[in-house]
Amino acid sequence: VVTSGATEAIFAAIQGLCDDGDEVVLFEPYYDSYKASVRMAGAVPRVVTLRAPDWSFDPAELAAAFGPRTRAVIVNSPHNPTGKVFSPDELEAIARLCRERGVFCITDEVYEHLVFEGRHVPMATLPGMRERTITISSFSKTFSLTGWRIGWAMAPPELASAVRSAHQFITFTAATPLQHGAAVGLAAGPDYYAALAADYRE
Repeated sequence: VVTSGATEAIFAAIQGLCDDGDEVVLFEPYYDSYKASVRMAGAVPRVVTLRAPDWSFDPAELAAAFGPRTRAVIVNSPHNPTGKVFSPDELEAIARLCRERGVFCITDEVYEHLVFEGRHVPMATLPGMRERTITISSFSKTFSLTGWRIGWAMAPPELASAVRSAHQFITFTAATPLQHGAAVGLAAGPDYYAALAADYRE
């Protein structure tokens, strides 16, 4: 589902999945649109704190945040604002709870190509997670064109349909000429992404 930036994709995903009284698990600190989007859907945020210096979470605190009304968890990795890249063990701890409790995962991966330490692992690649994950990213951070506001949500058909049903009544469509420009950028080979991270590191 092509959206007007990743922020709209996040909003549409939450609106498409959540009803009044549902709960959504957030890792704090978080991008400010998450809590607002959850509240506008009539859902309730359940917050798990990421603690310095490595910005890890307490697995027991995470498990306690998953209750009978939990509908989704939002995972932002690489993380804004800390830069944390969730480890495979941390991702698996989240995935295990999603699988056991029947919870959906909304991932914000807009910084996926800007990793300086660790390795970005998409949540949807973990066992049993593809069918319950909405993966969100965008063109603007990767190609340094933040004003273009072209984002997307990738998901299996039934979850993509939920995102699309909300997107239809939010912005309806992202600007077509910008979508064509984004397609050209996204056709760049792997050398572009390697140089992007190297340039930012320098």
